[in-house]
Amino acid sequence: MMTFNVHAESEGLKLDAEAGRHKLVFDEGSSMGGMDQGPNPMQTALASLAACENITANMVAREMGLELEGIEFTIEGSFNPKGFMGDTSVRPYFETVQIQAKVDADASEEQLRDLQEKVEARCPVYTMMKAADVQFQDIWERA
Repeated sequence: MMTFNVHAESEGLKLDAEAGRHKLVFDEGSSMGGMDQGPNPMQTALASLAACENITANMVAREMGLELEGIEFTIEGSFNPKGFMGDTSVRPYFETVQIQAKVDADASEEQLRDLQEKVEARCPVYTMMKAADVQFQDIWERA
């Protein structure tokens, strides 16, 4: 079992967090009443998804004997803000997430599909969102 810890303090909507030796700043844009000093939590959730898929892909590629040079992710998530604003009939998190991954690897199409399937089955952030019934559209292709 692994345990992760974060310490955070807020000033209005801005939040300064420490995760181990790393400092993170989260905020909302001025249109939401923030100071726009960092990405908002929904953006960081998508960035965490990209980071987690990247780490998982590198581990899986190594297990498969593939040389993975890198992955370029473009990720878009959509949610209905009515849930965030209090409408209990609407969920307050992503409904859909589209992932485009351009994979720089010496891999056949079959190996690329196998890599994608294994990453989607093992990535903690991906599987957590999937368990929340987020609908994914995943496109993995060679760079």
